Amino acid sequence: METKAVKQIVIFGGKGGVGKTTAAAAYALSIAQAQPKRKLLVFSTDPAHSLSDSFAENIGELKRSVAGNKNLDAMEIDPGKWFEELKQRYRSWTDDLFASISGRSGMEIQFDREAMRELVELTPPGIDEIAALGTISELLDEDRYDSIVLDTAPTGHLIRFLELPEVALSWIRTFMKLLLKYQNVVRATEVAEELVALSKSIKRVLALLTDQEMCEFVGVAIPERMSLEETIDLAKSLEKLKVPLRKLLINGVVSADAAKQCRFCKTRRKGQLEVADEFRKKFRRRSIELYIAPQQPHEITGATALLNHFESFAVFAGSE
Repeated sequence: METKAVKQIVIFGGKGGVGKTTAAAAYALSIAQAQPKRKLLVFSTDPAHSLSDSFAENIGELKRSVAGNKNLDAMEIDPGKWFEELKQRYRSWTDDLFASISGRSGMEIQFDREAMRELVELTPPGIDEIAALGTISELLDEDRYDSIVLDTAPTGHLIRFLELPEVALSWIRTFMKLLLKYQNVVRATEVAEELVALSKSIKRVLALLTDQEMCEFVGVAIPERMSLEETIDLAKSLEKLKVPLRKLLINGVVSADAAKQCRFCKTRRKGQLEVADEFRKKFRRRSIELYIAPQQPHEITGATALLNHFESFAVFAGSE
C-alpha cells in the first residue's frame, strides 16, 4: 500500500473482526517510519481498545512516541463512555436549571423539564462517535499533526450518522429552542454554549470527512461472500456521501506457502481467491485499488509484527 501520497485523514472502516484496527496501526507505523518528518496520530473510536493490543502498549487517551517513533502518537476514545459523561452533564444542568426557577413552577416549566430530559436520552445513533471526532478537527486546525489515521468503531454508526447528519443537528436545535425560553438563567446559557460548540464540531467533522482533497477511506474486509456483500453496501453508502473510497484491503487470505504444505489450506486459499476475484470485479468500475494480506501464523502485536504485516499487503490483480 502506498506510503508516499498520504492524505490528512485516512479512515479505516469495516465490520468487526476483519482486522481493521491492525491494518490502521500497521499503516500508521509504516508511514511514520517511512516519513520521519511527518507528524502522525493514529486515533481509534473502537471501545475495545484494540489499538493498545496492536501496539502491545497501553495507549489510553493519548500516548506519545508510540513504538519508539517520535513522530507517531496514538489516542483511544470510547465514544459511548465519552458521550454518556456529556449526557450526564446535560442531566445535571437540566435539573439545576429548573431547580433555580422553581419559584415560577407551572405546567409549562414541568413540560419543558421533561422534554429536555427525554431529549438527553434520545440522542441519535452515531452522534457520540462524531462528537468525539471533533478532536480531529481541532488537532488539524492547531497544525499539531500532518496526518491522522482513524480506526472507526465497527458498529457502523458513523456511516449512518453521515447519511443523516440533519437528525443530530435538529436534535441540537430542538434542545436550543427549549433553552432560549430560559436564556436569562445562567445555567441555560452554559448549556447553550456547549450545544453551540457541539454543533460547530459536528459540522467541521462532516466537512473534513467528505473533503476528497483531505480525506480517503480504506475499506477492510475478509475473503468471504458475506463480507463482500457488506462491503458493497458500505461502498454504496460512501458513494452517496461523497466520502472517497480508494483502497480496499482483503485480510486473512491463506498464504501461498501454507497452501503448498496442506491440502485443506490449498482448497481454502483457492476459494478465498475466487471471492477476492468477485471483489475485484465488483469494484473494478469504481477504480478502487484492491490489496490482499495473508493470514498470519501468529497474533499481530508489536511494532515488528505490524511492519511485517504491512509489508505483506499486495496488490491483487486476479487469482493465481
